[in-house]
This record gives sequence, C-alpha cells and structure tokens, in this order.
Amino acid sequence: QRPGGSGMMFSSLRSEEVEEEVQPLGAPEEELANSPDGSQHCLWVDEFAPQYYTELLSDDFTNRCLLKWLKLWDPVVFGRERPARKPRPSMDLARGGKEATTSSKWKSHEQVLEDMLEADLDPSRRPRQKVALLCGPPGLGKTTLAHVIARHAGYSVVEMNASDDRSPEAFRTCIEAATQMESVLGAGGKPNCLVIDEIDGAPVAAINVLLNVLDRKGPQDAESGGPGVPTSGGRRHRADGGLLMRPIICICNDQFVPSLRQLRQQAFLLHFPPILSSRLTQRLQEISLRQGMQADPGALAALCEKTDNDIRACINTLQFLHGRGRRELSVRAVQTTRVGLKDQRKGLFSVWQEIFQLPRAPLTTAAQRLHRILHVAASAGEHEKVVQGLFDNFLRLRLRDSSLGTVCTALDWLAFDDLLTCTAHHGQSFQLLRYLPFLPAAFHLLFASSHVPRIAFPSSQQEAQSRTSRTQNLIHTLVAGIAPATRSRATPQALILDALCLILDILAPKLRPVSTQLYSTREKQQLASLVGTMLAYSLTYRQERRPDGQYIYRLEPNVEEVCRFPELPARKPLTYQAKQLIAHEIEMEKMRRAEALARVGDGPQVSLPWALGQSQWLEQRLERILKKAALEEQPERDFFGRRIGRAVGRSDVWFRFKEGVSNAVRRRVPVRDLL
Repeated sequence: QRPGGSGMMFSSLRSEEVEEEVQPLGAPEEELANSPDGSQHCLWVDEFAPQYYTELLSDDFTNRCLLKWLKLWDPVVFGRERPARKPRPSMDLARGGKEATTSSKWKSHEQVLEDMLEADLDPSRRPRQKVALLCGPPGLGKTTLAHVIARHAGYSVVEMNASDDRSPEAFRTCIEAATQMESVLGAGGKPNCLVIDEIDGAPVAAINVLLNVLDRKGPQDAESGGPGVPTSGGRRHRADGGLLMRPIICICNDQFVPSLRQLRQQAFLLHFPPILSSRLTQRLQEISLRQGMQADPGALAALCEKTDNDIRACINTLQFLHGRGRRELSVRAVQTTRVGLKDQRKGLFSVWQEIFQLPRAPLTTAAQRLHRILHVAASAGEHEKVVQGLFDNFLRLRLRDSSLGTVCTALDWLAFDDLLTCTAHHGQSFQLLRYLPFLPAAFHLLFASSHVPRIAFPSSQQEAQSRTSRTQNLIHTLVAGIAPATRSRATPQALILDALCLILDILAPKLRPVSTQLYSTREKQQLASLVGTMLAYSLTYRQERRPDGQYIYRLEPNVEEVCRFPELPARKPLTYQAKQLIAHEIEMEKMRRAEALARVGDGPQVSLPWALGQSQWLEQRLERILKKAALEEQPERDFFGRRIGRAVGRSDVWFRFKEGVSNAVRRRVPVRDLL
C-alpha cells in the first residue's frame, strides 16, 4: 500500500467502523466519560475470576483431592510433619450382612482416590505421585483451580504453557528454573508450584524430559541405582540435576493423546467433571447484577445449556451482549444469538456417554435426540474408534429387551456400517460417508437409558491384532524348522486347520515315569516314534520357571496357543517327568543324527535315520564298526623283514651325566617364563 493511497483511506474508515461497533449502543456519552480508565477493555473473565478457595465453582471432591495432594508435599517443602490419620467412619458397619460385604469388596472411584492420598510417602518423604494431571474439556476452570489451590496451600504459582515452546531444552530450562529455585521478589519468599498448561500439545521429547525429572532418585534410593545417585567420586552429574522437591500440576484437555501415555501411569489423575448448572447460573446472575444487567434465571440456564456449562464462554457472552448495549437478557436473545458457540471436538468418552445415556435437557422427543446424536457423531471425527467403542461396550449395558432383539438389530447396524465403509473406501464412493453417523444414532435409540454407563476404552481389536500377529509369527517359525521332507505337505493353512490339533494328541502318549531301561519293546518303539515326530516338526520341550518359583516344561514353539481354545477343558497333559524324559531323548537323538551326518559327509539326506528305518540304520552303523575292527594295525618292517623301531620324538627334556651323585632332570627354561 502507498502512503496516502486508497489503502490508508480504507483502514481509517474501517477503524472508525470498529470503534462505533465497540461503543455500547444506546449508552450515553456521560456514562462512558465517567467510567474508570481501562474498564472498557478489562475482560470479565479476569475481573470476576475466583481468588479464594470458597469462590470455586468446580466440584468439591476434585478441589479437596487436589488440595490434599498438595498438602502431601508439606514435609519436604515447609518442613511440617504429616498429621496423623483420622479413622474414617465406615458405612459398612451401619449396613449389614451381604450389602456390607459387597460395598467393602468393590471400591468406587472416589474411594480409590482417597486410598491414593492416604498412602505412605516415599523414602524422600514425597508423595508417590510426583505430578498431578487435571484433564477435562476447556472452559471449566482447570487453570483457575490450579492457581487458587496452589495459593491456598502457600505456594507461589509459576505457570508455563507447553504449547508455546515445544523444544525439549526450553522445557527442561523452565522446569529446572521453577522447581530448583525459589521466587523471592514479590512473593514473600514462598516456594514455587509449577503449573504446566496444555501439556497434551507438547511433543514426546518434552514429556520425556518431565519423566526424567520425576524419576530422579535421592540419597535414600542410592542402592537402587537411579539417575540421580552420586557417582563413585561423590559428585553428581550436572546434567541430571537434583531431586524434585516442588509439586508440579499438569493440565490437559485430552488425556488419551499418545504423548501422555507414560505420564498417566505416574501421575495423580483427576478427571474434571462438568460444572453444575445451578452453581454457574447463580454466579452469572451475581455478575449480571454487579454490571447493571438484568438477566432472567431461565435465560441464564439456557445460556449454560447452550455453551455446555462453559464458564469462559458464558461470561464472555454476557460481556459481549452488555457491550452491544443490552441491559436485559431474555431466553429469546440467548437462542437467537450466535455468540458463545465453540467449534470444538468432544472426547471419545463424552461421545460414548451421550450415545448410551438419555439427556437431562428438555430433549424429550426421539427426533430431537436423533438430531443431537447425529451432530455429535458427525463432529467426533474418529468414526472407527467411536464404532469400536460402541461394539465393545453395548453388551455391558442394562438391556431391557429379554428377547435380545435389540442386540440383533445392533449387530445388523454394525454390519451395515462395515459395508458402507468398505464400499466408500474401496469403490471410492465417498458420497456414502454421509450415512455413517446414523449408526451411533441407532445405538442411542436402542440402548440409551437414564443410568450412567460404565464405559471402558475399546481394546478388543488391538488384542485381536496382536494375537493374530503372534500366531502368524509362531506358525512361520514352526514351518521354517520343519524337515524338508515334511515341509512340502505342511502349509500354514493345513497346519492350523487340520494337522496341529491331531499332532498335539500324538505328542501326548501314555508313558510311565520310569527309566527307559524298564520300558518294554512296544514302549520303546512308541517313544522313538514320538521323538521322531517332534524332530520332524522341530518341536521340543523347554524348561521354564514360573513366577511362583516352580519349574515346568513348555512346548516350543507353543502350538497349543494356536489350536486350543482357553475356555474348553484341556486334555490330560504329560507329567513333568515324562516331559523331562522326552526332552532328554530329543537332545540325544539330535546328537546321534549330527554324528551320523558328520560320518556320512555330504551324502544324500535319505541315508539318515529319519529317512531309513531305525533297524536298518543300526545295521549300517554296526557294519562300519566291524570293518574298522578288522583292519588290525601291522608293525613296520625293513627290506629284510625285520621290525623297525619307532624313533623317539624330539623333546626339550635332556639328561646329562655329571660327576657326583645327581638324579636331577634338567630342562631349558627361558628367563621370560620366570618373570
């Protein structure tokens, strides 16, 4: 753009237009003049943010758990002793009989968290979980909760955003600066509490830096040999840093991203539940009254429902409408405005819960519920995972149809979805993808109930794929070790479908657990046939030690995993002594075959005992031994027939006569042998 051209004229006109839009409609100029400086540009979210523990809108149990976890750091950070545990009143004593036993056997999620907080500290007097992980949808106040709880516990909050600088070195520098130094200026010398926001956006390398900081060992764990253990010279590597002595709170929207897989196993995991509509409505009404805005409770409830109880979106919507000159909020205004809607994708668990649970909102008709689920399924973005979760969890629900008609209908819908997906991708008929969201909608109409569903992350497909891969590798290993004479008829498909189940029956004969010398001729033939069959298919028994310390013999390769179903009763297995005997005979037969192969040389393989009969091979071996014995060694003779004595070989041991009596045997010894 040139100075003074049409570009500057357009920008000046645009700035004037923006100023007119920002100025509240219908607001008198005197009111704007009397307003304090900066009040027009101050966000209500920051102005009315909670400052104390009692002002939090989040769930009380979540607030209490995070505060308890922070108080577990008091012995290390503040030097305060951990208070004695108070006996919790057990409700099982008030109940009686079977109900008390059942309640004590199964623990709820709240009881599991309470047990984790009551666990003993580690040898360094720190909590077992060195980091807390808050996970939940955006806009519910996770960052505000972390700040308020940390200040309430006596810490100075140091916040960093994991999405700002994604390099591992910058991540390590921020963590070291926050956890190894104290903030003195402006914080009254309070210890730091590191809050890492949006950690689900950090790469795996940055997460590994945090894991290395958590895994550092103290002097009490020197015997375990951790990375923080001093070296033999008494000095610690500078790159490793010191022991983590400050709490770390991580915040994420999606806990199931691949980069957080290892962090979840070591973190104190807290799921952030949605804010109660009653609490949020009351807080919005207080804000509206303080800003001189009349808001009907029904309108505020509609606003909460529209934004899915998002605190940030509700307050920003009120500020936007207030800035546009509205001094009264009605239900119609909330329904017609386009402000407050967010283009966000829900998590998989949220999608599954909405499908399997009836909504509490006034969506009573089936048509409204259908359109709602279609919108949720279309915006999920991961249709295959959504369908896999439906397949793994729909049989765990409380079915109301005793004839299992709904189950059959659901299976038909799954087959229809599979047909649509295959046709769309293989035939490039992508216009069929618009019908994929109807499967979750059909599941909602078939199985939705008012009960809270117990949803588990789908793992059946992954387990089936891993087991299929393990079975294929086992079959390939078995086929590669089969003798060439047998391999021509042992294809993988024939082994799996026909041969292996019968081979296992052949490999389990009735053998007495006694010495082979006491076997009858028939038993010896049976044992020889068994050993030959196992060697032909490259099977043997390997001794293994179980976790309880007992030794067992396991078939290798373990073809029982391929052709035996775990639910079916297993046939009578061989005893430990019988397997030991068979393994010994297999090793001996391998040695005999190797010896025979060495004697034969590079001859054809048909002369070996597994091609000829056992008796024929023994006859050939006996014949060769007799031929060798017939060749007696003859002494050497000269031309006249006289025997020639063998010359004594040269030796470094020599005898020399000396005057006097001496029976010593002398030998040349170099000086280097004596040094």
